Amino acid sequence: MTAQFTDLCLISKDVLNLVNFYEKLFDVNASEKSEYHSSVNIGGLSLTIDAADIADGDSVFSYVNCKSSDNTIICFNVDDVDTEYTRVLALGAVTLNEPTTHTWGARSFQFRDPDGNILNFRTISKGAK
Repeated sequence: MTAQFTDLCLISKDVLNLVNFYEKLFDVNASEKSEYHSSVNIGGLSLTIDAADIADGDSVFSYVNCKSSDNTIICFNVDDVDTEYTRVLALGAVTLNEPTTHTWGARSFQFRDPDGNILNFRTISKGAK
């Protein structure tokens, strides 16, 4: 089998609010933007955001019963975690912790987007294992 990773899709009850957050967070513009389906490219990652009720009326395929989960974290390498932490706070995001340097050399913090999805910003220092 040959497979190609294409994008990460988030399901949201408020697509425009979520895409606006990601546009501000990463200083990018969405390539597609509507209340039902939006797409934004972040450093090579295509992030798609679909409305929870996009398939309303389709008995075969529906997002309505999807539940959010805390078992997935979307991770991004950034130049300076401490600078990004200050910027994320200014955006009003809920942070889960402060920047921490780990024993393997990476420095990171986690926060939630407006829908509660967990994001991880990290800086990997030179010589980190």
